Amino acid sequence: MRASRSGGRLARFTAMPGSLTRQAYDRILDAIVYGPLDLGEPLSENALARALGMSKAPVRAAIHELRVKGLVRIVPNSGTYVFSPTREEIEQLCDFRTLLESQALRLSMERAPDPLVADLRQIVAAMHETRDAERQGGRRLDSAFHQLFITHCGNAYLADAYGTISLRVEALRYRFMETTAFRQKAFEEHVEIAALLGDGRVARAVAVLEEHIARTRQFQASTTWSIGRPRRRDYRFREHAALFA
Repeated sequence: MRASRSGGRLARFTAMPGSLTRQAYDRILDAIVYGPLDLGEPLSENALARALGMSKAPVRAAIHELRVKGLVRIVPNSGTYVFSPTREEIEQLCDFRTLLESQALRLSMERAPDPLVADLRQIVAAMHETRDAERQGGRRLDSAFHQLFITHCGNAYLADAYGTISLRVEALRYRFMETTAFRQKAFEEHVEIAALLGDGRVARAVAVLEEHIARTRQFQASTTWSIGRPRRRDYRFREHAALFA
């Protein structure tokens, strides 16, 4: 997607209440997770500062926080880039996600089964209404569905661990839930998980959840490598053209 100084993907950054660092963090985070910035794309402090209408200092601080979250990588003698996971990294991420979500589901059904099931049903109903209308809304609901297991599990350490990967999971979900067939299958699995938990069939629900994540893992890993990766210099040329053309 091309842009110019007067409008474009980074020009959409607008002022928000709070500190400048927080403004920069929120806007760059949104651009990474929801797609205007590509995986592996170089990040220029100067370019981002101009797009945000602020100095480099808050942008630099925001990039540091995004690096802590795993969304940005700083390569010595090269530059700063949006994270771009390898096949192995995606597989490891999904392994960790499976461990956390499956245990969180079990704990939630031990400690707060009724609130969990009620919330899952509410999310599924909202998914049904939005799945043919607004893709980004559907993806956000997908994230919210899985987050419910963490919310209701009653274990702060598990929640903290999930927080270390949740933004990367969401960024990958946004990019790789493109096909209608994939989204439909994911929706059906969400419906099944909610129904199984409503019937108290926890073991089967965990199995479906693990199958769901395994299928996502296979799809994301294969898609990441099949779509190809532009060379860094091509990304850099495109970035500067988009910001300063």
